[in-house]
Amino acid sequence: MLHKDKKSISTKASPFWTVKAFAAMMLLIMLALPAAAHPPAQVGLAYDSQNMSLNVTTTHAVSNPSSHYIFKIDILKNGEQVLTKEYTSQPTSSTFSYNYSLNASKGDVLKATAYCIIAGSKSAEITVEDTKLVVQQAGVKNTTNGNTSLPIELIKLPPGFKIEIYAENLTYARSMALSPEGTLYVGTRRPFETLDSPHGSALYAIVDKNNNNHAEASEIYVIAEGLNNPNGVAFKDGSLYVAQINRIIRFDDIEAQLASPKEQVTIKELPPYLMHGWRYIGFGPDGKLYLAMGANCNVCQHNDELNATIVRMNPDGSDMEIFAKGVRNSVGFDWDPATGELWFTDNGRDLLGNDVPSDELNHAPVQGLNFGFPTCHSGSIPDPDLGSDKNYTCNTMVPPSWMMGPHVAPLGMRFYTGTQFPVEYRGQIFIAEHGSWNRDAPIGYRLALVRLQNNTAVGHEVFAEGWLQNETAWGRPVDMQTLKDGSMLVSDDLNSVIYRISYSLA
Repeated sequence: MLHKDKKSISTKASPFWTVKAFAAMMLLIMLALPAAAHPPAQVGLAYDSQNMSLNVTTTHAVSNPSSHYIFKIDILKNGEQVLTKEYTSQPTSSTFSYNYSLNASKGDVLKATAYCIIAGSKSAEITVEDTKLVVQQAGVKNTTNGNTSLPIELIKLPPGFKIEIYAENLTYARSMALSPEGTLYVGTRRPFETLDSPHGSALYAIVDKNNNNHAEASEIYVIAEGLNNPNGVAFKDGSLYVAQINRIIRFDDIEAQLASPKEQVTIKELPPYLMHGWRYIGFGPDGKLYLAMGANCNVCQHNDELNATIVRMNPDGSDMEIFAKGVRNSVGFDWDPATGELWFTDNGRDLLGNDVPSDELNHAPVQGLNFGFPTCHSGSIPDPDLGSDKNYTCNTMVPPSWMMGPHVAPLGMRFYTGTQFPVEYRGQIFIAEHGSWNRDAPIGYRLALVRLQNNTAVGHEVFAEGWLQNETAWGRPVDMQTLKDGSMLVSDDLNSVIYRISYSLA
């Protein structure tokens, strides 16, 4: 009976003790939290058009920035997430800044959100006002065609050469192909941070109807929009071939239908690799369509035998075969008009330091050669992860024909087949160096010339430079194309333009 009474008394008293215990528990939890547990107080944004970077400044006052910190920053462009960075501490106990490489255009809306590891987040948003680069330099005047304000006067060329704007407003202009009728086709590829955007990118055609060496807006046709990074373009027998990340398509009878092309035809489905998936194509002297299949990694062994190769196929996509192996990422190739042999550029692996390995110019006179990737770099450097065995040798691999330099990113390459340039340039190789993206001191961002003698590379020199000023790049050459008059076009995907380089004794 006594036990029953005690139980009854305990039950009646429980509401009081429950409230008291709950309050005590909450007090302990609050005491356990850091004194400054709170969302960021402020986030500020600034976009640097010249350096193509977004500065995010965050104020988050804490007592211990290694245990209470901003652990993540998300970046959105026009409502689409393009970047996420996570951290394990914050640089200071109050206000600090991070810079992120970001390609943005005028009118783009950028939003950044900073997240506290303990509680809450803070966002900020800006609209990009202008992405035109204004270079302050005494005596420099703007004399370009159209309304372009690019400082092309900073580009240095050999005596007798000049550079001017040929076409503009070609968003992400990349690889080029010229038809026998003189129509220029231009492929595109979105920047890295929006490479997988569902909006895709466009494909262009240019017809300089008045032959004034400048494409007016009425002479530029948008053949298609929303394509999956149609980087590679090639022309054969009246049809335009276009290589997207996931397939090769063909537009038939394109010359007569630039304003409203026929329905595209898919000739080949491709592995949809994003990394190094921006395909380059071209027709060889054998009538085959050649395709560069970049490695789907920085460096790795891959089960897919097509990975890191150059393949070739019939124009209808049939009978595809591997032509060359061990090619990490070629985004440019051409055939020597004197021998019919294939030459190509190749981008070396990253994360071995500023100066290793070198990017390459390679020569593949026959089918079946192996150029080393992923176990061998620059012809003599075993990969530290995959090939650095005491018994390993690079002697079984084909060495580069010429070392282009570390991280210069050689893309388009062309044999100069015109007659306008002086004789010492004819039959030589021009290469567009897109420029380094992760080297402490940036290099590249120029046009190089590799000289050949008896079918062998014997020299390397700079032909055009000036897109890199004070370690800041305002332009990025991608590809070249020789016009019928012997002048040379150069695409620039950073500025969405095509330049024309010509020579005159006058």
